[in-house]
Amino acid sequence: MDATRKQLESNIWKYLLYEISHRRHFIPILAIYFLTLPNTTAHQIGIYAGLGYLASFLFEIPSGYIADRIGHKKTLVIEKILMTLGLVAFVLANSLPLFIVGSVLMSVGFSFHSGTGSAFMHNTLTALRREKEYTKVMSKLLANVSIVSAILVALLPFTTTISIKIPLIINIVFDIMGLFVVLSLTPPPQQFAAAPEKFSNLIKTIHRAAKPGFYMIAIFIGILGGYMFGVGPFRVPYLEVLGLPIIYVGLVMSLSRVFWFLIGHNAHVLEEKIGVKRLLQWDVIIFPSLFLLTTLFTNPYIVGTIFALITGYFWGRRQIIINHFFASCITDARYKATMVSVANQIQTIFQFVVAFSIGYVMNVSYRLGFMVTAGSLFVVLLNFVPALKRIK
Repeated sequence: MDATRKQLESNIWKYLLYEISHRRHFIPILAIYFLTLPNTTAHQIGIYAGLGYLASFLFEIPSGYIADRIGHKKTLVIEKILMTLGLVAFVLANSLPLFIVGSVLMSVGFSFHSGTGSAFMHNTLTALRREKEYTKVMSKLLANVSIVSAILVALLPFTTTISIKIPLIINIVFDIMGLFVVLSLTPPPQQFAAAPEKFSNLIKTIHRAAKPGFYMIAIFIGILGGYMFGVGPFRVPYLEVLGLPIIYVGLVMSLSRVFWFLIGHNAHVLEEKIGVKRLLQWDVIIFPSLFLLTTLFTNPYIVGTIFALITGYFWGRRQIIINHFFASCITDARYKATMVSVANQIQTIFQFVVAFSIGYVMNVSYRLGFMVTAGSLFVVLLNFVPALKRIK
């Protein structure tokens, strides 16, 4: 085994460490930390979060294109620097402006990660002639990351008793370690580099790199992801209304990582036995049904477990879909990050639509809101059933 192959194989365990450093374990307490600062209000949470969402939206596709142009490793280095600076801004913040800076930097960092990591690892496995193992390798890798994340999230209530800044400082340490890990990655051979061309040709590049089935699947999973993240902010308030003590919110999040771990470790079996076509067809039933179940129980622990299952299943099976994108939906392998970013951008659009539209219903009743979520998601996804039958 030559040195280059050993270096490429080391990318797998290094990427595991990188993904651990990428997780933002402090997110559940970020708004609480913000409100401890002088002269801050709950309304301002929407300001810094909204500007962060806007930055993510604007940079989503360009960041993927840049990654394919300058190299995925370089882009991951940029991502780690942005994430670290964003965290430093949060820790140093004493008012809204620095929180806005932190939110924007973190959101842009997420954009540079989106699609880039998957493309880098797919190219690595392709160079090792193990591309058929992509789902198995990546699903297990990210499943293991989810368990580490579950432990760190569960520890949040204990670390915040020392100082509410401690979780952020821990993440800064992780980010610095992650930066050194990324710098040690070995880029796959040059054949995966995108050809030099003007940035103005981005739309033409996307059109050229997309196979006919790309947009159908991208819109389908975009709608599904849009619903997942669009109603995400309403889950904790709903659980609190049902009577879940706030201290157990972290445990619900940790449980979702446990489900992710279990499903992720068996994702390759789902891919082999069921296939992406049947998996997406099942999604038409599974996700609306699970959302509906959250409205049929009043026990917050049962509802919290269902929410955890929804999240764990969504992320646990995700690499099956990403692998299908790379293998069957993209004509030009040099633009993998770009095309995944396109799919993520579609998801972001639907996320905005869902959050604003169903948000009005949530103001009336959380239970009614999740009923509308289940019903509307089923009706929308049902329209894709004929198209899903054409997947090979």
